Amino acid sequence: MAERIYLDHISATPVAPQALAASMPFYETSFAQPTAPHQMGQELFSSIKTSQTQLYDFFGASPEAQMVFTSSGAEAIAQVIQTASIELFRKRGKNHFVARAIDDAPSVLALSSLEQEGGFLCLAPCSKRGFVTKEALIDSISARTALISVSSVCALTGVIQPLEEIAEVCKQRAIWLHVDATHTVGKMPLSFSEMPCDFLTVDGQGVHAPVGTGVLFAKKEIPLHPLLMARPFNMAGFVALGYAAELSKDWQSLYCTEVCRLRGLLESGIKELYPEAQVLFEDEERLPNVTAIAFPGIHSELLAYALNRKGVFACMGGGPFQQMERVLTSCGIDPALARTSLSFSLSKDTQEQEIERAIAIIGDVTKRLRKLSKAFV
Repeated sequence: MAERIYLDHISATPVAPQALAASMPFYETSFAQPTAPHQMGQELFSSIKTSQTQLYDFFGASPEAQMVFTSSGAEAIAQVIQTASIELFRKRGKNHFVARAIDDAPSVLALSSLEQEGGFLCLAPCSKRGFVTKEALIDSISARTALISVSSVCALTGVIQPLEEIAEVCKQRAIWLHVDATHTVGKMPLSFSEMPCDFLTVDGQGVHAPVGTGVLFAKKEIPLHPLLMARPFNMAGFVALGYAAELSKDWQSLYCTEVCRLRGLLESGIKELYPEAQVLFEDEERLPNVTAIAFPGIHSELLAYALNRKGVFACMGGGPFQQMERVLTSCGIDPALARTSLSFSLSKDTQEQEIERAIAIIGDVTKRLRKLSKAFV
């Protein structure tokens, strides 16, 4: 069987071998808990300090910023929302929360859970350019808005969001701003101390760290409310996350050059073999490794299934994301075109020969499916 071609790196990424190797001693020999009042526990402090330094440095956080190591990006987001719920909703009566209609599932689901307690969630609409405008955001907020929660990019389309404009709205109205940067880390510059937000969350898989790792940064003056108390500390995961963050400094230039070139090769190759294909948001500022492509005349579920049979793996949403069709129609894309679209995402390890083989397979599969669809019209 031919080697599989994985083009769904927004959903999951392989753990960096160096990060995995750095974490192994904490499974095998240094397995104690750092809270234990004995030498094996105390020996972990230097490793904790090293990982903390790596994370603060990579995320550009000032020493006074708060950092919480979490079991996932979803837990980090939930802690942000719980903090806003306690500090602003219960204590001050600010019961209105805003997310974007295209945001990932963890944010939308966590915010919608507040409606059971009397909160209100508004999903701000996005423009046809794939991002929420300042005007749309202003129309979505009220005097009782406590928190605006957004992702720094739309994961399925790669379109980068106007955080400066969003932050300006929040600052003018004393609204907390949460930014999830899971899909940005390692692909473009990131500095929490320079970002105009109150919270920054990341899932460890965004930097090729193990599943079960995440991090939350918060401004020093915000009283955080953790979801889990007195839980065991995942020492191996924390070390792996710090090491992966350190490695990501070198990967950023690779994403902005070689990976971006390979994405362009994929897009042009698909359009050459299937001229009806449309690269969505092609003229917008996007992540260098993500592209959303529509294949008119072929339903995305059918195409994803056929590509899966050939060993090419793309994304149509679901899981931690909303469905691709829902995201695109929220951006004003024609529903008929939206339901023919797939998201392809590359990584630092993607090779040119993989892209060339993927183009050939996608070209062959789309022509065959298009011929079949015409036969039934």
